[in-house]
Amino acid sequence: MTIFDVFLVPIYLSIFYFFARRTVSANRHDPIYKVYYIKGLNYKFFGAFSFAMIYLFYYKGGDTIAYYEDASPLMRLLVIDPIWFFKFILGFYNHYPEILLAQTRLTATYYLTKGSATLTTLRIAAILNIFSCNSFLVLTFFFAFICYHFIWRVFKLMVSLYPVLHKQFSYAFLMIPSVIFWGSGIGKDTIMLGAIMLFFTTFYNLVIKKQFKMSDLLLFFISAYITALIRGFILFTLIPCVMMMATVYYQKQIKSSFIRFLIGPVLMLGGGGASYFFVKSLGDTVESYKIDQLEKKAEGFHSWHTHLAQTEGGSSYSLGGEVSYTPAGILRQAPMAMLISLFGPFIWQIRSPVMVLSGIESLVFLYFILKIIFNRKIYKVGGIISSDPVLAFSIPFILILAIAIGMTSFNYGALVRYKTPILPFFATTIILINYYYDKGKA
Repeated sequence: MTIFDVFLVPIYLSIFYFFARRTVSANRHDPIYKVYYIKGLNYKFFGAFSFAMIYLFYYKGGDTIAYYEDASPLMRLLVIDPIWFFKFILGFYNHYPEILLAQTRLTATYYLTKGSATLTTLRIAAILNIFSCNSFLVLTFFFAFICYHFIWRVFKLMVSLYPVLHKQFSYAFLMIPSVIFWGSGIGKDTIMLGAIMLFFTTFYNLVIKKQFKMSDLLLFFISAYITALIRGFILFTLIPCVMMMATVYYQKQIKSSFIRFLIGPVLMLGGGGASYFFVKSLGDTVESYKIDQLEKKAEGFHSWHTHLAQTEGGSSYSLGGEVSYTPAGILRQAPMAMLISLFGPFIWQIRSPVMVLSGIESLVFLYFILKIIFNRKIYKVGGIISSDPVLAFSIPFILILAIAIGMTSFNYGALVRYKTPILPFFATTIILINYYYDKGKA
Protein backbone atom coordinates (compact mmCIF):
# COMPACT_ATOMS: atom_id res chain seq x y z
CA MET A 1 0.00 0.00 0.00
CA THR A 2 1.29 3.47 -0.93
CA ILE A 3 0.31 7.11 -0.45
CA PHE A 4 -1.33 6.72 -3.85
CA ASP A 5 -3.85 4.28 -2.31
CA VAL A 6 -4.56 6.65 0.57
CA PHE A 7 -5.30 9.43 -1.91
CA LEU A 8 -7.47 7.33 -4.23
CA VAL A 9 -9.62 5.43 -1.72
CA PRO A 10 -11.76 8.41 -0.56
CA ILE A 11 -12.35 9.40 -4.19
CA TYR A 12 -13.48 5.93 -5.22
CA LEU A 13 -15.57 5.40 -2.09
CA SER A 14 -17.38 8.65 -2.93
CA ILE A 15 -18.07 7.28 -6.42
CA PHE A 16 -19.29 3.94 -5.08
CA TYR A 17 -21.64 5.62 -2.59
CA PHE A 18 -22.85 8.00 -5.30
CA PHE A 19 -24.01 5.05 -7.38
CA ALA A 20 -25.38 3.32 -4.28
CA ARG A 21 -27.52 6.32 -3.37
CA ARG A 22 -28.73 6.57 -6.96
CA THR A 23 -29.78 2.92 -6.72
CA VAL A 24 -31.70 3.64 -3.52
CA SER A 25 -33.33 6.68 -5.12
CA ALA A 26 -34.30 4.72 -8.24
CA ASN A 27 -35.99 2.12 -5.99
CA ARG A 28 -37.48 4.56 -3.47
CA HIS A 29 -40.85 2.79 -3.63
CA ASP A 30 -39.23 -0.42 -2.35
CA PRO A 31 -38.68 0.04 1.42
CA ILE A 32 -35.91 -2.57 1.71
CA TYR A 33 -33.59 -0.36 -0.34
CA LYS A 34 -34.04 2.55 2.04
CA VAL A 35 -33.55 0.40 5.15
CA TYR A 36 -30.87 -2.08 4.11
CA TYR A 37 -28.99 -1.16 0.92
CA ILE A 38 -26.52 1.40 2.29
CA LYS A 39 -26.27 -0.40 5.63
CA GLY A 40 -25.31 -3.66 3.91
CA LEU A 41 -22.81 -1.84 1.70
CA ASN A 42 -21.22 -0.27 4.80
CA TYR A 43 -20.68 -3.73 6.26
CA LYS A 44 -19.29 -4.99 2.96
CA PHE A 45 -16.79 -2.15 2.63
CA PHE A 46 -15.76 -2.52 6.25
CA GLY A 47 -15.11 -6.21 5.57
CA ALA A 48 -13.10 -5.37 2.45
CA PHE A 49 -10.95 -2.84 4.29
CA SER A 50 -10.42 -5.22 7.23
CA PHE A 51 -9.51 -8.02 4.84
CA ALA A 52 -6.93 -5.87 3.06
CA MET A 53 -5.40 -4.57 6.30
CA ILE A 54 -5.08 -8.01 7.88
CA TYR A 55 -3.36 -9.44 4.81
CA LEU A 56 -1.09 -6.42 4.51
CA PHE A 57 -0.05 -6.04 8.14
CA TYR A 58 -0.91 -9.28 9.97
CA TYR A 59 -0.20 -11.98 7.38
CA LYS A 60 2.14 -9.68 5.40
CA GLY A 61 1.31 -11.56 2.22
CA GLY A 62 -1.09 -14.16 0.95
CA ASP A 63 -3.08 -14.95 -2.17
CA THR A 64 -5.01 -11.68 -2.25
CA ILE A 65 -1.79 -9.64 -2.48
CA ALA A 66 -0.29 -12.16 -4.91
CA TYR A 67 -3.27 -11.80 -7.23
CA TYR A 68 -2.82 -8.05 -7.23
CA GLU A 69 0.94 -8.36 -7.86
CA ASP A 70 0.32 -10.64 -10.86
CA ALA A 71 -2.60 -8.59 -12.22
CA SER A 72 -0.69 -5.31 -11.94
CA PRO A 73 1.87 -6.05 -14.73
CA LEU A 74 -1.03 -6.75 -17.08
CA MET A 75 -1.74 -3.02 -17.00
CA ARG A 76 1.61 -2.48 -18.68
CA LEU A 77 0.78 -5.19 -21.23
CA LEU A 78 -2.37 -3.26 -22.13
CA VAL A 79 -0.13 -0.39 -23.22
CA ILE A 80 2.66 -2.46 -24.78
CA ASP A 81 0.51 -4.97 -26.66
CA PRO A 82 -3.25 -4.36 -26.27
CA ILE A 83 -4.16 -7.16 -28.71
CA TRP A 84 -2.24 -9.71 -26.62
CA PHE A 85 -3.88 -8.30 -23.49
CA PHE A 86 -7.43 -8.74 -24.78
CA LYS A 87 -6.68 -12.16 -26.23
CA PHE A 88 -5.44 -13.23 -22.79
CA ILE A 89 -8.47 -11.71 -21.07
CA LEU A 90 -10.87 -13.47 -23.44
CA GLY A 91 -9.12 -16.81 -22.94
CA PHE A 92 -7.53 -17.20 -26.38
CA TYR A 93 -4.23 -17.74 -24.58
CA ASN A 94 -4.42 -20.23 -21.75
CA HIS A 95 -1.21 -19.10 -20.09
CA TYR A 96 0.19 -16.00 -18.48
CA PRO A 97 1.86 -13.63 -21.01
CA GLU A 98 5.46 -14.73 -21.57
CA ILE A 99 6.64 -11.15 -21.76
CA LEU A 100 5.68 -10.72 -18.10
CA LEU A 101 6.77 -14.11 -16.74
CA ALA A 102 10.30 -12.89 -16.03
CA GLN A 103 8.83 -10.51 -13.49
CA THR A 104 6.76 -13.14 -11.66
CA ARG A 105 9.07 -16.16 -11.96
CA LEU A 106 11.44 -14.68 -9.38
CA THR A 107 8.67 -14.02 -6.87
CA ALA A 108 6.42 -16.09 -4.63
CA THR A 109 3.46 -15.24 -6.88
CA TYR A 110 4.62 -17.35 -9.83
CA TYR A 111 2.31 -20.24 -8.86
CA LEU A 112 -0.72 -18.09 -9.73
CA THR A 113 0.28 -17.96 -13.39
CA LYS A 114 -0.74 -21.60 -13.89
CA GLY A 115 -4.14 -23.30 -13.86
CA SER A 116 -7.59 -22.22 -15.01
CA ALA A 117 -8.81 -21.19 -11.53
CA THR A 118 -5.99 -18.76 -10.82
CA LEU A 119 -5.78 -17.48 -14.40
CA THR A 120 -9.54 -16.77 -14.40
CA THR A 121 -9.15 -14.84 -11.17
CA LEU A 122 -6.21 -12.91 -12.66
CA ARG A 123 -8.25 -12.07 -15.76
CA ILE A 124 -11.10 -10.65 -13.67
CA ALA A 125 -8.64 -8.77 -11.46
CA ALA A 126 -6.87 -7.35 -14.53
CA ILE A 127 -10.14 -6.05 -16.01
CA LEU A 128 -11.17 -4.37 -12.75
CA ASN A 129 -7.65 -3.07 -12.21
CA ILE A 130 -8.00 -0.93 -15.34
CA PHE A 131 -10.72 1.02 -13.52
CA SER A 132 -8.85 0.95 -10.18
CA CYS A 133 -5.81 2.97 -11.30
CA ASN A 134 -3.64 -0.01 -10.33
CA SER A 135 -4.41 0.53 -6.63
CA PHE A 136 -4.55 -2.50 -4.32
CA LEU A 137 -7.14 -1.00 -1.96
CA VAL A 138 -9.34 0.37 -4.73
CA LEU A 139 -9.27 -3.01 -6.50
CA THR A 140 -10.31 -4.66 -3.23
CA PHE A 141 -13.28 -2.29 -2.94
CA PHE A 142 -14.23 -3.03 -6.57
CA PHE A 143 -14.36 -6.77 -5.81
CA ALA A 144 -16.48 -6.09 -2.73
CA PHE A 145 -18.85 -3.68 -4.51
CA ILE A 146 -19.61 -6.04 -7.41
CA CYS A 147 -20.01 -9.06 -5.13
CA TYR A 148 -22.39 -7.05 -2.93
CA HIS A 149 -24.60 -6.35 -5.93
CA PHE A 150 -25.09 -10.09 -6.55
CA ILE A 151 -25.68 -10.84 -2.87
CA TRP A 152 -28.26 -8.06 -2.79
CA ARG A 153 -30.11 -9.72 -5.68
CA VAL A 154 -30.62 -12.87 -3.60
CA PHE A 155 -31.61 -10.88 -0.52
CA LYS A 156 -34.16 -8.93 -2.57
CA LEU A 157 -35.53 -12.17 -4.05
CA MET A 158 -35.90 -13.75 -0.62
CA VAL A 159 -37.73 -10.72 0.75
CA SER A 160 -40.09 -10.78 -2.23
CA LEU A 161 -40.92 -14.43 -1.42
CA TYR A 162 -41.24 -13.97 2.37
CA PRO A 163 -41.85 -10.24 3.03
CA VAL A 164 -42.30 -10.60 6.79
CA LEU A 165 -38.81 -12.09 7.13
CA HIS A 166 -36.92 -9.08 5.74
CA LYS A 167 -35.06 -8.44 8.99
CA GLN A 168 -34.02 -12.07 9.41
CA PHE A 169 -32.82 -12.29 5.81
CA SER A 170 -30.78 -9.13 6.26
CA TYR A 171 -28.78 -11.01 8.90
CA ALA A 172 -28.43 -14.06 6.63
CA PHE A 173 -27.20 -12.25 3.51
CA LEU A 174 -25.81 -8.91 4.63
CA MET A 175 -24.42 -9.34 8.14
CA ILE A 176 -22.70 -12.71 8.66
CA PRO A 177 -19.17 -11.61 9.68
CA SER A 178 -17.15 -14.34 7.97
CA VAL A 179 -19.12 -13.94 4.72
CA ILE A 180 -18.46 -10.21 4.84
CA PHE A 181 -14.77 -10.75 5.56
CA TRP A 182 -13.80 -13.68 3.33
CA GLY A 183 -16.15 -12.64 0.54
CA SER A 184 -14.79 -9.12 0.08
CA GLY A 185 -11.16 -9.38 -0.98
CA ILE A 186 -9.31 -9.87 -4.26
CA GLY A 187 -9.47 -13.59 -4.94
CA LYS A 188 -11.43 -16.70 -5.79
CA ASP A 189 -13.65 -16.67 -2.70
CA THR A 190 -15.23 -13.32 -3.53
CA ILE A 191 -15.71 -14.28 -7.17
CA MET A 192 -17.29 -17.60 -6.25
CA LEU A 193 -19.63 -16.04 -3.70
CA GLY A 194 -20.85 -13.55 -6.30
CA ALA A 195 -21.10 -16.18 -9.07
CA ILE A 196 -23.18 -18.55 -6.93
CA MET A 197 -25.57 -15.77 -5.93
CA LEU A 198 -25.90 -14.70 -9.57
CA PHE A 199 -26.46 -18.29 -10.74
CA PHE A 200 -29.23 -18.76 -8.16
CA THR A 201 -31.13 -15.56 -8.95
CA THR A 202 -30.90 -15.83 -12.74
CA PHE A 203 -32.07 -19.47 -12.65
CA TYR A 204 -34.98 -18.49 -10.39
CA ASN A 205 -35.99 -15.63 -12.68
CA LEU A 206 -35.74 -17.71 -15.86
CA VAL A 207 -37.16 -21.06 -14.75
CA ILE A 208 -39.47 -20.37 -11.82
CA LYS A 209 -40.64 -16.79 -12.37
CA LYS A 210 -40.60 -17.44 -16.14
CA GLN A 211 -39.33 -13.90 -16.72
CA PHE A 212 -37.21 -14.38 -19.80
CA LYS A 213 -34.63 -11.65 -20.19
CA MET A 214 -31.64 -11.96 -22.46
CA SER A 215 -29.52 -10.27 -19.79
CA ASP A 216 -30.47 -12.91 -17.21
CA LEU A 217 -29.80 -15.72 -19.68
CA LEU A 218 -26.37 -14.29 -20.48
CA LEU A 219 -25.54 -13.75 -16.80
CA PHE A 220 -26.69 -17.30 -16.00
CA PHE A 221 -24.21 -18.78 -18.47
CA ILE A 222 -21.44 -16.40 -17.42
CA SER A 223 -21.88 -17.34 -13.75
CA ALA A 224 -21.92 -21.06 -14.63
CA TYR A 225 -18.82 -20.69 -16.82
CA ILE A 226 -16.85 -18.80 -14.16
CA THR A 227 -17.88 -21.34 -11.52
CA ALA A 228 -16.77 -24.19 -13.78
CA LEU A 229 -13.38 -22.56 -14.36
CA ILE A 230 -12.63 -21.70 -10.73
CA ARG A 231 -14.35 -24.40 -8.62
CA GLY A 232 -16.05 -26.86 -10.91
CA PHE A 233 -17.25 -29.09 -8.07
CA ILE A 234 -19.58 -26.28 -6.94
CA LEU A 235 -21.28 -26.30 -10.35
CA PHE A 236 -21.78 -30.05 -9.93
CA THR A 237 -23.58 -29.20 -6.69
CA LEU A 238 -25.58 -26.24 -7.98
CA ILE A 239 -27.16 -27.94 -11.01
CA PRO A 240 -29.03 -30.76 -9.20
CA CYS A 241 -29.99 -28.40 -6.36
CA VAL A 242 -31.63 -25.79 -8.59
CA MET A 243 -33.34 -28.62 -10.49
CA MET A 244 -34.69 -29.88 -7.19
CA MET A 245 -35.96 -26.36 -6.41
CA ALA A 246 -37.75 -26.17 -9.77
CA THR A 247 -39.23 -29.64 -9.29
CA VAL A 248 -40.73 -28.78 -5.91
CA TYR A 249 -42.06 -25.47 -7.24
CA TYR A 250 -43.84 -26.99 -10.24
CA GLN A 251 -45.15 -29.88 -8.19
CA LYS A 252 -46.81 -27.33 -5.89
CA GLN A 253 -48.59 -25.73 -8.87
CA ILE A 254 -50.61 -28.90 -9.40
CA LYS A 255 -53.95 -28.40 -7.65
CA SER A 256 -54.98 -32.02 -7.23
CA SER A 257 -53.17 -33.68 -4.34
CA PHE A 258 -53.67 -37.08 -5.97
CA ILE A 259 -52.11 -36.00 -9.29
CA ARG A 260 -49.38 -34.16 -7.37
CA PHE A 261 -48.64 -37.39 -5.52
CA LEU A 262 -48.48 -39.36 -8.77
CA ILE A 263 -46.47 -36.87 -10.77
CA GLY A 264 -44.04 -35.96 -7.96
CA PRO A 265 -41.69 -38.93 -8.55
CA VAL A 266 -41.80 -38.28 -12.32
CA LEU A 267 -40.72 -34.67 -11.82
CA MET A 268 -38.01 -35.76 -9.38
CA LEU A 269 -36.69 -38.34 -11.81
CA GLY A 270 -36.86 -35.85 -14.66
CA GLY A 271 -34.94 -33.23 -12.68
CA GLY A 272 -32.42 -35.81 -11.51
CA GLY A 273 -31.99 -37.13 -15.05
CA ALA A 274 -31.46 -33.65 -16.49
CA SER A 275 -28.87 -32.94 -13.80
CA TYR A 276 -27.07 -36.22 -14.47
CA PHE A 277 -26.87 -35.69 -18.22
CA PHE A 278 -25.68 -32.10 -17.77
CA VAL A 279 -22.93 -33.17 -15.39
CA LYS A 280 -22.00 -36.14 -17.60
CA SER A 281 -21.87 -33.99 -20.73
CA LEU A 282 -19.68 -31.48 -18.92
CA GLY A 283 -17.37 -34.31 -17.87
CA ASP A 284 -17.27 -35.66 -21.42
CA THR A 285 -16.52 -32.19 -22.83
CA VAL A 286 -14.02 -31.03 -20.23
CA GLU A 287 -11.47 -33.71 -19.32
CA SER A 288 -10.73 -32.25 -15.88
CA TYR A 289 -14.39 -32.65 -14.79
CA LYS A 290 -14.59 -36.39 -15.28
CA ILE A 291 -15.26 -38.28 -12.06
CA ASP A 292 -11.81 -39.87 -11.88
CA GLN A 293 -10.22 -36.46 -12.43
CA LEU A 294 -12.35 -34.96 -9.66
CA GLU A 295 -11.13 -37.71 -7.32
CA LYS A 296 -7.53 -36.80 -8.17
CA LYS A 297 -8.28 -33.11 -7.56
CA ALA A 298 -9.82 -33.91 -4.18
CA GLU A 299 -6.74 -35.94 -3.21
CA GLY A 300 -4.55 -33.04 -4.36
CA PHE A 301 -6.49 -30.54 -2.25
CA HIS A 302 -6.20 -32.90 0.72
CA SER A 303 -2.43 -33.24 0.37
CA TRP A 304 -1.80 -29.54 -0.23
CA HIS A 305 -3.96 -28.22 2.62
CA THR A 306 -2.55 -30.80 5.03
CA HIS A 307 0.96 -29.73 4.00
CA LEU A 308 0.10 -26.06 4.65
CA ALA A 309 -1.29 -26.89 8.07
CA GLN A 310 1.85 -28.82 9.01
CA THR A 311 4.41 -26.36 7.61
CA GLU A 312 2.75 -23.00 8.26
CA GLY A 313 1.14 -23.62 11.62
CA GLY A 314 -2.45 -23.80 10.40
CA SER A 315 -5.31 -25.37 12.33
CA SER A 316 -5.61 -28.83 10.86
CA TYR A 317 -8.36 -31.35 11.54
CA SER A 318 -8.93 -35.04 10.98
CA LEU A 319 -11.97 -37.03 9.89
CA GLY A 320 -11.05 -39.81 12.27
CA GLY A 321 -9.39 -42.20 9.85
CA GLU A 322 -7.79 -42.60 6.46
CA VAL A 323 -9.67 -40.71 3.77
CA SER A 324 -10.75 -42.54 0.63
CA TYR A 325 -12.39 -40.75 -2.30
CA THR A 326 -14.24 -43.82 -3.52
CA PRO A 327 -18.07 -43.81 -3.18
CA ALA A 328 -17.86 -46.09 -0.13
CA GLY A 329 -15.14 -43.94 1.45
CA ILE A 330 -17.11 -40.75 0.91
CA LEU A 331 -20.24 -42.26 2.49
CA ARG A 332 -18.20 -43.41 5.48
CA GLN A 333 -16.55 -40.03 6.08
CA ALA A 334 -19.51 -37.83 5.06
CA PRO A 335 -21.10 -37.33 8.53
CA MET A 336 -17.85 -36.16 10.13
CA ALA A 337 -16.96 -33.99 7.12
CA MET A 338 -20.41 -32.37 7.27
CA LEU A 339 -20.18 -31.76 11.02
CA ILE A 340 -16.76 -30.11 10.74
CA SER A 341 -17.73 -27.99 7.75
CA LEU A 342 -20.93 -26.64 9.28
CA PHE A 343 -19.80 -26.22 12.88
CA GLY A 344 -16.02 -25.89 12.74
CA PRO A 345 -13.70 -24.50 13.84
CA PHE A 346 -14.66 -25.43 17.37
CA ILE A 347 -13.56 -23.01 20.06
CA TRP A 348 -10.73 -25.23 21.31
CA GLN A 349 -9.33 -25.51 17.77
CA ILE A 350 -8.83 -21.78 17.18
CA ARG A 351 -5.16 -20.94 16.59
CA SER A 352 -5.32 -17.31 15.42
CA PRO A 353 -7.31 -14.12 16.12
CA VAL A 354 -8.75 -14.23 12.58
CA MET A 355 -10.50 -17.52 13.40
CA VAL A 356 -12.26 -16.19 16.52
CA LEU A 357 -15.26 -14.83 14.61
CA SER A 358 -15.64 -18.08 12.68
CA GLY A 359 -15.59 -20.03 15.95
CA ILE A 360 -18.28 -17.82 17.48
CA GLU A 361 -20.39 -18.08 14.32
CA SER A 362 -20.15 -21.85 14.41
CA LEU A 363 -21.44 -21.88 17.98
CA VAL A 364 -24.38 -19.67 17.00
CA PHE A 365 -25.31 -21.94 14.08
CA LEU A 366 -24.98 -25.02 16.31
CA TYR A 367 -27.28 -23.43 18.89
CA PHE A 368 -30.04 -22.73 16.35
CA ILE A 369 -29.75 -26.16 14.74
CA LEU A 370 -30.07 -27.84 18.14
CA LYS A 371 -33.17 -25.74 18.83
CA ILE A 372 -34.70 -27.03 15.60
CA ILE A 373 -33.73 -30.64 16.33
CA PHE A 374 -35.17 -30.59 19.85
CA ASN A 375 -38.36 -28.80 18.85
CA ARG A 376 -41.43 -30.95 19.31
CA LYS A 377 -42.36 -30.32 15.64
CA ILE A 378 -39.16 -31.83 14.31
CA TYR A 379 -41.10 -34.70 12.75
CA LYS A 380 -42.69 -32.18 10.34
CA VAL A 381 -39.40 -30.89 8.91
CA GLY A 382 -39.53 -33.38 6.02
CA GLY A 383 -42.89 -31.99 4.96
CA ILE A 384 -41.59 -28.43 5.18
CA ILE A 385 -38.62 -29.19 2.95
CA SER A 386 -40.68 -31.04 0.35
CA SER A 387 -43.14 -28.14 0.04
CA ASP A 388 -40.80 -25.14 -0.03
CA PRO A 389 -38.67 -24.63 -3.19
CA VAL A 390 -36.04 -22.51 -1.44
CA LEU A 391 -35.48 -25.18 1.20
CA ALA A 392 -35.46 -27.84 -1.52
CA PHE A 393 -32.44 -25.99 -2.94
CA SER A 394 -30.76 -24.88 0.28
CA ILE A 395 -30.59 -28.14 2.22
CA PRO A 396 -29.00 -30.37 -0.45
CA PHE A 397 -26.72 -27.49 -1.46
CA ILE A 398 -25.54 -27.08 2.13
CA LEU A 399 -25.08 -30.79 2.81
CA ILE A 400 -23.37 -31.75 -0.46
CA LEU A 401 -21.02 -28.78 -0.41
CA ALA A 402 -20.28 -29.29 3.30
CA ILE A 403 -19.21 -32.88 2.61
CA ALA A 404 -17.05 -31.83 -0.36
CA ILE A 405 -15.38 -29.03 1.62
CA GLY A 406 -14.89 -31.13 4.74
CA MET A 407 -13.21 -33.89 2.74
CA THR A 408 -10.81 -31.63 0.86
CA SER A 409 -9.79 -28.78 3.19
CA PHE A 410 -8.20 -30.46 6.22
CA ASN A 411 -7.21 -27.13 7.71
CA TYR A 412 -9.57 -24.51 9.05
CA GLY A 413 -7.89 -21.67 7.18
CA ALA A 414 -9.09 -23.18 3.90
CA LEU A 415 -12.37 -24.47 5.30
CA VAL A 416 -13.70 -21.13 6.59
CA ARG A 417 -13.06 -19.58 3.16
CA TYR A 418 -14.56 -22.42 1.12
CA LYS A 419 -17.73 -22.64 3.20
CA THR A 420 -18.53 -18.92 2.81
CA PRO A 421 -21.25 -19.51 0.14
CA ILE A 422 -22.94 -22.09 2.38
CA LEU A 423 -23.57 -19.77 5.32
CA PRO A 424 -26.26 -17.44 3.88
CA PHE A 425 -28.29 -20.47 2.76
CA PHE A 426 -27.62 -22.23 6.06
CA ALA A 427 -29.03 -19.21 7.88
CA THR A 428 -31.95 -19.11 5.41
CA THR A 429 -32.77 -22.74 6.20
CA ILE A 430 -32.87 -22.00 9.93
CA ILE A 431 -35.00 -18.89 9.37
CA LEU A 432 -37.56 -20.67 7.17
CA ILE A 433 -37.94 -23.76 9.35
CA ASN A 434 -38.51 -21.56 12.41
CA TYR A 435 -40.95 -19.47 10.37
CA TYR A 436 -43.03 -22.53 9.53
CA TYR A 437 -42.83 -23.71 13.14
CA ASP A 438 -44.03 -20.34 14.50
CA LYS A 439 -46.81 -19.89 11.95
CA GLY A 440 -48.15 -23.37 12.53
CA LYS A 441 -47.58 -24.27 8.88
CA ALA A 442 -45.45 -27.24 9.77
